[in-house]
Amino acid sequence: MIYRMIDTHNAPRLGGAFAQGASSASQSRAGDNPLLSTMQRASEQMDGLQVRVDEWLGKARARSANARDARDWLTSIDEMQRRLRAGEATVSLPDGLRDFAVRHSLMSTSQASGALGTATLDSLRASVQSMASGTSESATVEQIELKQFLSRYENALTLSNAVIAKLRDIMSKITSSL
Repeated sequence: MIYRMIDTHNAPRLGGAFAQGASSASQSRAGDNPLLSTMQRASEQMDGLQVRVDEWLGKARARSANARDARDWLTSIDEMQRRLRAGEATVSLPDGLRDFAVRHSLMSTSQASGALGTATLDSLRASVQSMASGTSESATVEQIELKQFLSRYENALTLSNAVIAKLRDIMSKITSSL
């Protein structure tokens, strides 16, 4: 009865008493019963953790996608730098790279739309390179956050499973006494 491998929303809730929008009568009954109160607390913790994990996962995916895009644009920047070294005076950014640089505040719109020299392109390359490698640097922080989420989830799950086991034991005693 451990619900670690499936979505936490599939874990059983006692009589639906802990579904969002439950009536105040069922909440007052939960307050009178320590087992139900504990189960409600575990359910609230798991729901809160699910929201936080979803937010964190969305941010991590966005950072990863931005870093992937930055790595892809590094090739274009390297090619433009080669052209400058070969003798071209200035180069212009392709539309996609210009949009990327402006969207991530690497350059102003007017600067990204104009002709770029070696110094400006070197600065852009350094910013894009930093953005591409920033994902690996923040990976440690993200791993720590994820471990904290998992630890809280495990604690809430242990609490929930202990209450379920206790309720099962009580039901077994009631059934055997009948």
